[in-house]
Amino acid sequence: MKALNILVVDDANFIRDLVKKAVRAQFPGFGVDEAADGQKAQSIMKSKTYHVILCDWEMPVMSGLELLQWMRSDEKYAKTPFMMITSRSEKSHIVKAVEAGVTDYIGKPFNNEQLGTKLARMIYKHYKMSPTQTARQAQKSADSASLLTGGSPAPAAANPSGGNTNASLLTGGSAPAAQSAAPAAGNASLLTGGSKTEQLVKGSAPPASKKKGGSARSMALAQVRTSEGQDLRCIVKDINLNEMLVVVKRDEGVPRLYDQVVVDIVSKEEDLVARVNCFVCSTQAPDKKIDGEYFNMLVRYDDQDPEKLEALSRFVAKVR
Repeated sequence: MKALNILVVDDANFIRDLVKKAVRAQFPGFGVDEAADGQKAQSIMKSKTYHVILCDWEMPVMSGLELLQWMRSDEKYAKTPFMMITSRSEKSHIVKAVEAGVTDYIGKPFNNEQLGTKLARMIYKHYKMSPTQTARQAQKSADSASLLTGGSPAPAAANPSGGNTNASLLTGGSAPAAQSAAPAAGNASLLTGGSKTEQLVKGSAPPASKKKGGSARSMALAQVRTSEGQDLRCIVKDINLNEMLVVVKRDEGVPRLYDQVVVDIVSKEEDLVARVNCFVCSTQAPDKKIDGEYFNMLVRYDDQDPEKLEALSRFVAKVR
């Protein structure tokens, strides 16, 4: 059985590392390379053959959609499986991706189990290869190499958990709503100033801090989406171009350290939004009470998309 080559394309280092980890957990014998944008991916793909592409949508230089369009026009990659991995889960974006020839689609944030399940299904559909088969093949290769060098065979590889099933968006069934279509309604309304924004504005949260001159800061609200499917309503306590400190109600859930999250930031005074890929750096009770109603959460950005960074810069200037 021939090992496949998989290319991971994302401008965020943290996301690339997560995706590579999920791929290697499911398919330990496969080759995994990475690229920071679509143009670099295109260059690599011209010099080496890849069998699966896992790609972000919003990237500098060349977007994931542009890379997909180039692939479908190139005879070498016209039928290569392509999974779009992105925080843009609105219906209009899904339609664009399907029209361009995407094979499957998963929204950020995600966990290894969710991505691994989708990846395993896509690879089996196109190459009839399962994680169990590739794990056995990798084990045989490791044992052979060990015998040739005089060592003892490596311990048997664990069979990865199948995890929760995620139906493909392209099958036309009802299941896709659970992964991408269902969050789209809430996320789209947040971006367009609809009911979700109103919920954030009206939601219970501690009052905003004041500037040095005594006047209240511009109200800054955020929604943090976690890989476990939580939507945490927050108020921005402090923010700069590297990280953000938000206040969250404890009953909405407490993300784990280093969890991948997507932050949708909303300005109360105007429809200004920055949607940023981040990871959790710390969580802390502000009043040092273990049963306090609120907790502080520090998230650090891991996004190099210039449009997002520009929106974030405007937002920082507005609320600080």
